[in-house]
Amino acid sequence: MRVFWCILLAIWPLCGSALDIKGTDYMGLREVAGRFGMQTRWIEKGQTLALESKWTKMSFTIHKREMSLNGNRIFLGYPVAESSGRLYLSTSDFTHQLKPILTPQSNGKVPKLHHIMLDPGHGGKDPGAENAAIGLREKTLTLDLAKRVARQLQAHGFRVSLTRQDDRFHSLETRAQKANQEKADLFVSLHFNATGSGSVSGVETFAFTPPFQPSSSRTKLHSSDRKAWPGNINSGWNALAAYYVQRSLIKATGATDRGLKRARFTVLRDLQMPGLLVEGGFVTNNTEGRNIGSAAYRDKLAKAIVDGILVYQRSLDRHSVKAK
Repeated sequence: MRVFWCILLAIWPLCGSALDIKGTDYMGLREVAGRFGMQTRWIEKGQTLALESKWTKMSFTIHKREMSLNGNRIFLGYPVAESSGRLYLSTSDFTHQLKPILTPQSNGKVPKLHHIMLDPGHGGKDPGAENAAIGLREKTLTLDLAKRVARQLQAHGFRVSLTRQDDRFHSLETRAQKANQEKADLFVSLHFNATGSGSVSGVETFAFTPPFQPSSSRTKLHSSDRKAWPGNINSGWNALAAYYVQRSLIKATGATDRGLKRARFTVLRDLQMPGLLVEGGFVTNNTEGRNIGSAAYRDKLAKAIVDGILVYQRSLDRHSVKAK
């Protein structure tokens, strides 16, 4: 059975040295460092380990389901584990979280990037998140943000389409279908967040969860998580694009970094091209909400999203040349 999972997850080369921890295959972080040509150093012995090279620094903490990559927060499918004084990373996270970002050439065929589909979340009968006290409605904000992103992308020579141009409702499935029918090269769904606590703030970006991993919002693997969807086909490129956009958003806004996360969102599930979903801040936090309500701040968000996409494009261009 283990051989079956290794082949299905495309981690067969790692499975020979894998350590089984509670039914999940893990590999030592020192081995991870070796595969990326990095050195290891304890930040806190037995607790937090750094993997470092000239340009890259990663840190992992025992039992945590997140890591840091050059100061940017990335959520893992499984917690960092410990055995005999050494820290271990799940082979699934090595394959789906680290390799796509650090070695994009491992992601397979390099996609083109000319036509971008922007998806302003909600609309019509679905208002999305709201903060009535300061007059914020997510459906209005996402459409405005999408139009700002579109103008900037067009200025860079991209063809841009929107899943909605006005205040009308479209199902999540229809949005993905539109992107597929129009053969978009990248899908970017735009949202703002809400919670019952007005103190929560920050920006997060989601890529579609790989099969055989729990999404970031839960800790255990469900039977349904073993199913592969069309959105998994471009898993590596999903992660790379989402990482660059999230990094750019945090750098531009200084907002709390809620990280690169994973979710099986319906709007991403059936995509036939790379895709990501941005949560650009919490309208329920009055300070962040007032920022979001500002046209100047939405311009900043739009520029950050475009800058992230441009970095993604440069990565595609580099690896496309190498593949020839």
